Parts: sequence; structure tokens; C-alpha cells
Amino acid sequence: MKMVWWFGASQISAGNENERTVPSDEMKNSPLEQLEHLLDVFQIKDFSSPCWSWTSNKTVGFWVRRMAHENTVHNLDAEETLGTRSSISNLLALDGIEEKLFLISESDISFPHNSIHLHCTDCEGEWMLTASSGDLEIKREHGKGDAAVRGKAEDIFLYLWGRGQENLECFGDEETINNWSNIGP
Repeated sequence: MKMVWWFGASQISAGNENERTVPSDEMKNSPLEQLEHLLDVFQIKDFSSPCWSWTSNKTVGFWVRRMAHENTVHNLDAEETLGTRSSISNLLALDGIEEKLFLISESDISFPHNSIHLHCTDCEGEWMLTASSGDLEIKREHGKGDAAVRGKAEDIFLYLWGRGQENLECFGDEETINNWSNIGP
């Protein structure tokens, strides 16, 4: 995470939305110092301030949102090694699902050919994902896909980050379910 915090802080500090900034060699010594530096940078700039990202959202807000989700997932990874797991609020999980779908829809990647329906059981949230002509179509609605994944918002969020299906109900083609869970970035 230290490298990601360093990279994000560098993009925000540079304020150049047109070109990726190569971070300086002056990374902070400890992860805590690097995180504190990132948080300081967040406070200096308005969230609508320009900066580079690999998406169409070229604002500081992109990095704030990106870091919220990165940190959430990697915190859970660390907890898992200790045999514990915090819960993720529905608001954060739903935003994480939306952000992941936005990121993959803007990516230059190949999408699975089969459709999938994602359905939250603990809050309002449904998505139909279908790829056609190399583009991803996302509809925020109930639908019948070649496969379906159903469960709590936090578990669907983690599924989209490739963190498994153990707490989800999965229906339909298993290969489709696995392919959608492994889609980047």
C-alpha cells in the first residue's frame, strides 16, 4: 500500500491532469508516514482539483475514492491473516461496486462473453453486465443473465476484487462467474 499511497499523492501534488507524474525518489520511510502524507495532500487540494488518473475522472476525487476502496480491501486481506474480518458498510460497498464497474467499463480489456447479474440482498443494488462488440454494458436493474451472483453488498464488492465467492449464492455457468470475478483493473 505504501507505493500506491506514494503514487497517488504524487499525482495529486503535481496537479497535471494530462500527464502521469513520475513520483520522486523521496518516499516516506514508513507506511504510517506515507499514509499521513497522502492524507495531508488530500486536505491541501479540493476534490475537484485536476490531477492525472488512468480514467476519464481526472480529479483529486478519483484518488480519494480509489484509496478508500483499495484500503478497505487490503485491510480485510490483513485481517484475514489474523482470522478476523470487519464488516464493510453498505454505502461503502455499493460505491465500491459502482467504482469497480466504472473502472472495468473504461478499461481496454476483453470482457467475458456471457452476461452476469449481480444482486445485493441487504440493500438496493442490482446490475446486469453484458459485453457486446468489445464494450461493457452496465444496467442498474434486475435481469436474467447467463450467471448470477447474489449476496450482501460487501460480499459482491469483494467478489469483484477477486476475493472469493464463499458468502455468495451463485447460479448458472460457473466459468462465467469465475471470469467476471477475475476482471481487472
